[in-house]
Amino acid sequence: MEEKEINKVQIALGATIRKIREERTNYSQSKLAVEIGMSENQVSRIERGETNPTVKTLTIIAKALKVDIKDLFV
Repeated sequence: MEEKEINKVQIALGATIRKIREERTNYSQSKLAVEIGMSENQVSRIERGETNPTVKTLTIIAKALKVDIKDLFV
């Protein structure tokens, strides 16, 4: 996969996480950060697609958002 394609996936993933966070849980980035044991800055970077979260991190995020991990990839 080319770097551009990877970046598009990261951006889409981050946008989906943000959408689920705002629409389904009404959590702020700060509240989600506390729930998953990360800094608000880390959550922000994930949502902006600036970082490539691990499967472990995505699993923790999905659990906090009360969705299946596969729902983060729609």
